[in-house]
Amino acid sequence: MVSIISRMLYKHSKLIKYIGQFINSQTLVKGSQFLIYKQVFRYILFSFFSIAAVNAASEVPLRHFAENSLWTDIKISPSGQYLAGLALDGEGWGDTKLVIIDTETREYIHEINMTGRAFVGQFMWANNDRLIAWEAVKYGFFEAPFGTGNIVAVNADGTQKEWIYGSGKNSGSHFSRFSSRTSAQVIHRLPKDDKHVLMEVRTGGGKDGQFTRLVKVNIYSGRERHVGSSPIRNASLMVDGNGELRFSYGYDIDDDEAWKVFERVGSDWELISRSEEYAGTFVPEAFTNDNEKLWVLDNNDTDTKALYLYDISSREKKLIYRHPVVDIDSTEMDVDPKTETGIVAGVWIMPDYPQYVPLSSKSPSNKWFMALQQQFPEHIVRNISETTADDLEADLAVVKVSSDTHPGMYLLYDITNSSLSKIEQAHAYIDPSQMRPMEPYKLSMRDGKAVYAYLTKPDDSDGPFPLIVHPHGGPYGPRDRWGFNAEVQALASRGYAVLQVNFRGSGGYGKDFIVSAFRQWGDEMQDDLTDATIWAINSGITAPGQVCIYGASYGGYAALMGAVKEPDLYACTAVYVGVTDLRLMTKKGDIQRREEGIKYVRRAICADDSECKKDSPITYIDRLKADVMILHGTEDQRVPLAHAELLINELDRLEKPYETLIKQKEGHGFASVDNREESLERLLSFFEKNIGARSGI
Repeated sequence: MVSIISRMLYKHSKLIKYIGQFINSQTLVKGSQFLIYKQVFRYILFSFFSIAAVNAASEVPLRHFAENSLWTDIKISPSGQYLAGLALDGEGWGDTKLVIIDTETREYIHEINMTGRAFVGQFMWANNDRLIAWEAVKYGFFEAPFGTGNIVAVNADGTQKEWIYGSGKNSGSHFSRFSSRTSAQVIHRLPKDDKHVLMEVRTGGGKDGQFTRLVKVNIYSGRERHVGSSPIRNASLMVDGNGELRFSYGYDIDDDEAWKVFERVGSDWELISRSEEYAGTFVPEAFTNDNEKLWVLDNNDTDTKALYLYDISSREKKLIYRHPVVDIDSTEMDVDPKTETGIVAGVWIMPDYPQYVPLSSKSPSNKWFMALQQQFPEHIVRNISETTADDLEADLAVVKVSSDTHPGMYLLYDITNSSLSKIEQAHAYIDPSQMRPMEPYKLSMRDGKAVYAYLTKPDDSDGPFPLIVHPHGGPYGPRDRWGFNAEVQALASRGYAVLQVNFRGSGGYGKDFIVSAFRQWGDEMQDDLTDATIWAINSGITAPGQVCIYGASYGGYAALMGAVKEPDLYACTAVYVGVTDLRLMTKKGDIQRREEGIKYVRRAICADDSECKKDSPITYIDRLKADVMILHGTEDQRVPLAHAELLINELDRLEKPYETLIKQKEGHGFASVDNREESLERLLSFFEKNIGARSGI
């Protein structure tokens, strides 16, 4: 226990001034005085060692932007006696331990470790005193961690630790514990049964997967009983409030990836909904308390994903909420803890800033949640977990408060007494007062299409600033979102404005926004980035000759494609694990290993080799004027190193200058903190060489 506590004492930063202002501004009442004294002690202890270094440099060191959060996923036990959270005990991605905290005193009372080099990847409370934890490990040549498929259950005091799932139950060797059962997740906690949970098991075997199983697992012995299987491979399963298997849904890889929903009738599965691939999905969210209706997110009849109430007996659905521009991000439920069923209290959407839309005037949680949200303007408040046990003196909830400038703080909210106290800050070294806000914009493209973007400026002046255009990866489905982004903040801290564009194909803006961008990698999708860059120049945000473009994965493709398609627009391009030749996607990497992967490439990216060549930046590399930097990991399976090597060979042939940062043991994106720090240092030096740097904040 000494190691983790001493590390936490050290890792808590110099933020006492900010934390004091933040907590005091929220009019905290009962339960916070002890916590504040405790934090003061920690910060004084820390400052004894580090205050000289802090005063020596006003800039946030780049390493702090490269570091992982110290705390993640803090949850309260059903009875409220304990808090549990994942605490970083190393510096790499993962390396986490499960720490148990006394809710009343906030003392760290126990830590739960895996054996060998393994660590806890995720966890949940199974009952008042017992937790379930999933094992992860850094393996072989990879810096990034992998889930082993093994699951352990343990009491909050560390006793009765048992492997309850995976090959870890039968293996004493850390190196042979990778489970052939690739993943198992709890889909119902069976609150009326303290000894069992229901798990959805996606088994290994075959490159295209197998049929999903539902098993009932004893959380003390690991004994399991088979309950049922999905009607199609890789499908999700859903049980009702009584733990009965009722629905299954997913893409059918044996039927042209059609989206199918099945209802269990007796011992058989009956197909109740089928949608052609990309035509829409019908996704059950939760049962109502009577188990007779379903809350469903559906976009079969609408462009954007909407909330419906689906009547199981009549098979009719009633529209509850739809936004005309953006999909529903997620739902907030008022859940009956005895059945895990309930009502939708509200939904989250993100047209620009995140917005919570309350949908129930009868929702008990909306009353306190909305009031709490109002106490934190310009922040997102997320309800992480609540107490659920009977006869509690006070109902408690763990909430996380975050923003575009704040990576997150975990707070304990006493619902009964309307009091709030701090648990832990997610990232110890980030001072929100030194971070820069994200500003949303709605832009009109050359064809009149509306595209949304975020701009982060290095200071409050009007500019012009040296600008980094930063396209996201994916591209179909992911999007840039309002919230804390360490990489963007690192660039802004060194004087660069950062433009993030949700170009066509980005997720969250309806299915047509995605599907209409199929096979447009080198065309409309790239034109959106070009038009957004020209808008930034015309608006005075930046100036000609002061723009670089940088991205990862698809964003790396877009960065290189932008530089060859618009050779006079960008002074430099940085290609991070980026696609350089679309033809390589059908020959190398993990996409082409699956039949549906090749189908996806032909449907969404390029139909044949001729079109792949036309839309590949490597085809036009002789047009390149911008300076080039190439960043890649040698173990990248998604975009293999061959893409970087091809670009290097072509640049050598044309005698064009370039810089490289190729890292061993790294995959599709750098996981090592050292490597992430070095990449930021190298990128900033590269950008400064090409477009200069303006003094940071």
